[in-house]
Amino acid sequence: YAMGVTLYELLTGSLPFHASDPLEWVHCHIARHPVPPHEQAEGVPASLSAIVMKLLAKTPEERYQTASGLEHDLRRCLAEWDAYGHIADFPPGQHDTPDRLTIPERLYGREREVETLLAAFGRVVAGGRPELVLVSGYSGIGKSAVVNELHRSLVPPHGLFASGKFDQYKRDIPYATLVQALRSLIRSLLGKTEQELSRWRHTIHQAVEPNGQLMVALVPELEAILGKQPPPPELPQQDAQRRFHLIFRRFIGVFARPEHPLALFLDDLQWLDAATLALMEDLLMQSDLKHLLLIGAYRDNEVGPTHPLLRTLRDMRDNGAALQDIVLVPLTREDLEQLVADSLHCERAHARPLARLVYEKTTGNPFFAIQFLTAIAEEGLLTFDHLEGRWLWDLERIHAKGYTDNVVDFMVGKLSRLIPETQNALKQLACLGNEAEFRMLGLVYQDSAVQMHAALAEAVSNELIARSKNSYRFLHDRVREAAYSLIPSELRAKEHLRIGRRLASHTPPEHLAEGIFEIVNHLNAGSHLIDSISEREHIAGLNLIAGERAKTSAAYASALRYLHAAQALLEDETWTTNNPLVFKIQLLIAECELLTADMAAAENRLSSLANRAENAHDTALVTRLRLTLYTALDRGDRAAEVLLEYLRGRGTDWSLHPTREDILHEYERIWSLLGPAGIRDIESLLDLPLNTNPAVLDLLDVLGEIVTAAHFIDGGFLALVLCRMVCLSLEHGNSDASCYAYVWFGSLAGPHFGDYRAGFQFGKLGYDLVEQRGLHRYQARTYMSFGTLIIPWTKHVKTVRELLRRCFDAANRVGDLTYAGYSLNLLYLNYLAAGDPLDDVQREAETGLTFATSIQFRHVIVQISSQLGLIRTLRGLTKTFGSFNDAHFEELQFEQHLASNPVLALPECSYWIRKLQA
Repeated sequence: YAMGVTLYELLTGSLPFHASDPLEWVHCHIARHPVPPHEQAEGVPASLSAIVMKLLAKTPEERYQTASGLEHDLRRCLAEWDAYGHIADFPPGQHDTPDRLTIPERLYGREREVETLLAAFGRVVAGGRPELVLVSGYSGIGKSAVVNELHRSLVPPHGLFASGKFDQYKRDIPYATLVQALRSLIRSLLGKTEQELSRWRHTIHQAVEPNGQLMVALVPELEAILGKQPPPPELPQQDAQRRFHLIFRRFIGVFARPEHPLALFLDDLQWLDAATLALMEDLLMQSDLKHLLLIGAYRDNEVGPTHPLLRTLRDMRDNGAALQDIVLVPLTREDLEQLVADSLHCERAHARPLARLVYEKTTGNPFFAIQFLTAIAEEGLLTFDHLEGRWLWDLERIHAKGYTDNVVDFMVGKLSRLIPETQNALKQLACLGNEAEFRMLGLVYQDSAVQMHAALAEAVSNELIARSKNSYRFLHDRVREAAYSLIPSELRAKEHLRIGRRLASHTPPEHLAEGIFEIVNHLNAGSHLIDSISEREHIAGLNLIAGERAKTSAAYASALRYLHAAQALLEDETWTTNNPLVFKIQLLIAECELLTADMAAAENRLSSLANRAENAHDTALVTRLRLTLYTALDRGDRAAEVLLEYLRGRGTDWSLHPTREDILHEYERIWSLLGPAGIRDIESLLDLPLNTNPAVLDLLDVLGEIVTAAHFIDGGFLALVLCRMVCLSLEHGNSDASCYAYVWFGSLAGPHFGDYRAGFQFGKLGYDLVEQRGLHRYQARTYMSFGTLIIPWTKHVKTVRELLRRCFDAANRVGDLTYAGYSLNLLYLNYLAAGDPLDDVQREAETGLTFATSIQFRHVIVQISSQLGLIRTLRGLTKTFGSFNDAHFEELQFEQHLASNPVLALPECSYWIRKLQA
């Protein structure tokens, strides 16, 4: 190819292509065809032009294969030019048969499948909706090769392509394959000019702020573009996964745009992790990503009907996702015959006997067929005859060798013929995965870097692995599997432990989080070999870090596996010798159990932890989590018992049903703390210093956690809780929880204590703390509470709308999808209460229902659906006046759904109110 570029410039005075940046150069070399030299410059003979164009062909097999073949054609041109002053036309390359076996890069027998992929990408370009194309078949059948044909045509600026490959030995690493794909996109951005990079930086900021750290934690290279990111806003545990999916979707949306649609290829889905599967489902089921093509490849013989992948795919199909299957079958005899003929540069008839033998041995599996041809060439059973200028073979001798029909065994035999140094290096590379950077491999390799590269050179020349700028990569799963099988099974754990120790000891503390999954996976594989108690505790601590990192990324199943591994490393005595470590592990397990809806396990673990906490802070953490658990289970009475028990431990003895005197006593404390200025002094509370007392902040967080449950248990109990939160704020300063407490207290001051003016002042104080002091942790819920609990009693009902819209914007921006959904429902309720035109309200509510459905928020789906039923009835759009039945709604089915789901009791109440109104 380089020779072709040189000759082109000599003949025409210019390069074959012109470009302004690296990506455009890549596009030119991959996709554009140069103008032939004889059309570019007058006087260049057509035959000479054809020689140059053959050198510049896009695929290696279309170019000259030998220097002698090129020399022959150039000498012919020179001889004819010297003799006649012109050169007759002739097809180049007639004497270019190579004496070494070269397998063509082109695909055989996959034209229809490639067309299907290109058509799917065409639909994504048009912008209908995201699609998933699934390519399935046996290992070696050519799944990756088919997808790579799409990659060839999909180069910037026409589209973006990113790919990642799942690893059967790294299934616990959450999102590892997506990270691999995203890294390639981010690294391509880092090569752009500062002006271009600035545009991308702005677009990414808009998509992920203020949650950029969630994406930086996933793809550390992103920090080079965005800079250091603040921690994401705190959300209730149960909302974290929805937020992560939302921010990830927005991040992908930066790359999947009309001007450059994105094709994302995930290979070996049979080994995918649960977190990635959930994320894939989210990407495909949402309507805001229209220019994304997901391509997944998997071995269908390793994915049974009960595999999570197939179960999820069935659900997605049932819910209307755009899915398409491409099932690859073995090559036909004719296609394999053509592959053999092209490899040997001969006619098909001549290659047919050998092709039949290859088919018998490999049953048409392309990878196995190519490896088989390569092996018989290496062993001298397929040779090039220089005198006849063609390839020869001996079928009887090939039959006599008794090659195995199993591809892995075949590859093991092939690797066994390599020198011991190469085998050893391949075994260590196989332990690290499908691919390893030089730095990583150099750490675990037991000789120098020079010896490492020398040892792997033979594997590179045999096309078992590929060497890039800074890494080695196995060219096929089966090669990696064969290399790994060279390690005796009884020694594998020991080897992984050695590698894990090396990686852990050579990773600086500031980079530990980035490589934590890789490190602990190796250590865990050999942890049963460790006797040292201190080392077991150290590795348990590393697993805790891995669990925390997985939980932050909403990969709860992976987090639990690391945390259970940490638990298994510790003895019972560790509760005494290292209580903080065990406590953190157990608390995080309980959180993940809660987030994966394993409520019984979470309840038992938290009950046990309540007795194991050694300090007030740990007690507060356990109590908050127990309150979250019981609130989610709709067991407000039990939540209240837990709170009362916690308060007794702090010297406060309350009743679940306090007397009027108890409540008034706490209420009067507020006024005594305010002093004689009274109501005029409420506004000045805005300038109170911030609370820095950890114990009081813990107490406020615990009290804040019971507010929702207390609202439904006893109005007096709720008033007591809120009065105490206000008192604590007046005594110790304002905090995030104070904003929420002031607004809720304001809503009770009038009805409970007849102090409506003070109620408004306190509600306004909570709002102003968010607006003016930057206390944003409860921003959305403060806006919503102030707008719905305070404003309607003091101002016109329509003035609430702006706060509800701001609540939605604030909640949606930080990923607090619970309050985003609540705010929309209340907004439409406000429209109805104010008597807005029903057609306008219906249009708005239908938009909100789409949003609630996209985040799968059942409470809000029911609430908005009920409102829409009423609106359509009032507009005369339903079949019968007073009935909600129409093309969009079936009352009986809806009511049965509500009755069978106790957690929907409140939305069910709203539904029957709408029915009464109808």
